[in-house]
Amino acid sequence: MEKHPIMSMQAQFAYQDEILLDRLETVLPQVMEETGVDMWIVIGDEYNEGPTVESFLPSSFFHARRTAAFIFTHQKGITTRCIVSKPDFSIDRFYTPVLLKPAGFDYETYYSTFAPQYDLEKIRKMDEEDLWSCINRIIKEQDPRQIAIDVSAGTPFADGLSKTNHDHLLTSVDQRYHDRFISSEPLAIRWLETRTPKEMELLTKIVTITRQIIKECYSRAVITPGTTTTGEARFFLMERATRLGMIPWFDATVWIRRKGSSHIDDDSAIIHPGDLLHCDFGIRYAGLCSDVQEMAYVKAQDDEVLISELQRIHTTAMQLQDIMAATFVEGISGNEILTTSLARARGTGMRKPMIYSHPIGIFGHGPGPVMGSFGNQKFVETSGERLLHDSTCYAMELNVREQVPSWDYLEIMYGQEIDILFKDGKVEFFAGRQEQLHII
Repeated sequence: MEKHPIMSMQAQFAYQDEILLDRLETVLPQVMEETGVDMWIVIGDEYNEGPTVESFLPSSFFHARRTAAFIFTHQKGITTRCIVSKPDFSIDRFYTPVLLKPAGFDYETYYSTFAPQYDLEKIRKMDEEDLWSCINRIIKEQDPRQIAIDVSAGTPFADGLSKTNHDHLLTSVDQRYHDRFISSEPLAIRWLETRTPKEMELLTKIVTITRQIIKECYSRAVITPGTTTTGEARFFLMERATRLGMIPWFDATVWIRRKGSSHIDDDSAIIHPGDLLHCDFGIRYAGLCSDVQEMAYVKAQDDEVLISELQRIHTTAMQLQDIMAATFVEGISGNEILTTSLARARGTGMRKPMIYSHPIGIFGHGPGPVMGSFGNQKFVETSGERLLHDSTCYAMELNVREQVPSWDYLEIMYGQEIDILFKDGKVEFFAGRQEQLHII
């Protein structure tokens, strides 16, 4: 772990804020221009923020404070970022506060104490307003052609506006603007799926550490054959990450394949010499996620032939990765990647290739084009039809099902998952990939 030290919490928060500000200054104008949206209103409540609100919060905001309301406009090439709140030193670096005189608020004391840089004389002349009347005022001032809000039947990533807040919005905004409300779905997806160079750099670090933890788990320092259980192994993955300041974003797994048993998924199962282990592990760190699966064999006696058979299967799984990477072309759908990749794989003689890959980034199972699912290898509606864009990231998740001659030709599922970046027409592995079967 020494080559990739973890940042202190202070350094991590500072870097998260650098990333957020960079995204607001570069990605937000780009995706608003691309989708043709000139106003986007994003509203969420404390502990019920919704995905997009979460993506706009700086490091000092673990949750929204009461009701968070952001108003973004993109008109005549100029992007403005407002938050419907009173001035706050931790937020006005990112957004312009526009609720300067809340109803019933002692603004005289507040501005003279906490925000003396604001023009108190000007504020005295303003009308008092609440959050909803402030939103209505900004809409009237900007007079947008469209008002994107987070309501969507196609993805939860653009459906975070609660029924109560939606009702408040319709009640408060002048009736003449109601027919301008549209779903933010295309915009929210593009905002959430697009990665900046700073994020790509951070993801390289995160995936590297994820793979290092897996390598540490797949060692005699952690696994004592005949004693260690799969439960102990998988909890090692999560506990190691937690101690490093990382958060497992899903329940890690460690499975066993062995002669006579193609799949053992039981925390009490003891790991023995001759077992093939399959782990699935991902962490969230500084606002971004990893998702990795790797395989390991527990060394026994006189097993050179078996190891060579397993390594051959591993090579087949890598071949499927290469085939899939070669199908990535900007502008095609996840379903096209799935169909083309499987056809090419079968054309090479693979018996049962499977692909179930997903976008990754701010969320482990992120928005964007999905490429197959474990239960659907033909056509994934809605998410499978989304198109591939530049500067997006994916967990390349797949498996091959092959027979192991030394295990009486038992058919096993051999899984691999590794995080990739699609940029400038090419697929890049953030931190390499598993080239060889781990030997414990």
